[in-house]
Amino acid sequence: MKRYFILTSVLLASVLFLSACENGEENNDEERVRQIPVETITITPDQFDDFIRVSGSVEAINDAVISSEASGQVLYIANRGQRVNRGDTIARLDDRSLRANLDAARAGFEFAQETFERLEPLYADSIVSTQDFRAARTERDGARAQLDQAEKALEDAEIRTPFNGRIEERMIRTGELINPGMPVVRITNTDRIRVRAGVPERYSAEIREGNDVIVSLRSYGGSDYESRVSFAGNVIDQDRRTFPVEVEMSNPDDAIKPEMVVNLRIKRRAIEGAIVVPRTAIVRDEGSVNLFVAREENGHKISELVEVRTGTATGPVVEILEGLQEGDEVVVAGMSNLSVGDRLNIISNETSVSRAERLQRSDRPVVTFD
Repeated sequence: MKRYFILTSVLLASVLFLSACENGEENNDEERVRQIPVETITITPDQFDDFIRVSGSVEAINDAVISSEASGQVLYIANRGQRVNRGDTIARLDDRSLRANLDAARAGFEFAQETFERLEPLYADSIVSTQDFRAARTERDGARAQLDQAEKALEDAEIRTPFNGRIEERMIRTGELINPGMPVVRITNTDRIRVRAGVPERYSAEIREGNDVIVSLRSYGGSDYESRVSFAGNVIDQDRRTFPVEVEMSNPDDAIKPEMVVNLRIKRRAIEGAIVVPRTAIVRDEGSVNLFVAREENGHKISELVEVRTGTATGPVVEILEGLQEGDEVVVAGMSNLSVGDRLNIISNETSVSRAERLQRSDRPVVTFD
């Protein structure tokens, strides 16, 4: 009986030892599995807007330096920063001599007109010669021209603005003597602005007037504005190999100022049902393009390397033509420490559409032209 008890104890101890060893090996296996923190996106096909990115400079559509058409001493000039409407007087010259010239021209015309009217019935009755009548008519017409010129000179003594705007610069001061052609003020209206940019010639068949454009002021802490291409040139700049485009748009809050450099995203085309991923998710090796994809295995997410074929790339995102399907979960951050078969600790997940939209909103131009 005693020998049986000893044998039973030995067998039980052996079973417990083997069980402990097996549990220890399983625990060691669990510890050896790497868990890598990553961010993922779930593939959702959607419309993919293919943009090109350029930089452009801003100019006001109505921006002019107003010059004098008359000579004289400046009696009044508008202040810098003053807002003016079309037809308002922005400068006034001493017009005393111009008024005297106008009075003389008017008197000369009235005399010539009376002479012509007196000779006209006499010419009809053949009392005066044709030569005298024509001379009187010529003198009358010349006096009329002198009167028109004198009236124009007097009008030019008051310099008026040709459009609504704001006085940005004054080139003269009160009391100065100016001559015709001298700059007086610079007037700018920023209610409507024009953005000018250069687009690489390889896009000449795709960028046309009417293409959608997003104008971004994020460099200045501003917002994005939607507009359209108002002009697309047909002539290529030989030095830069670009063609000009212009975008005209409203600027009611004056947030966009002349000479600013802004970012443009010009829409090339829209691709329906496209699958897009961030460029940074791409893993390249010799002769292939790959992505890390999360696969379910024994209740855990395991990393798997999938070869894909890429299509159009625009800014921070790239289109995937083959290798992915709807619902696939792609690793987009944390790949630097990731290997095939690693267990994934997914710290965040979003749809591929929302990720692409967020990346495109925060992207900067990859092509810059003046």
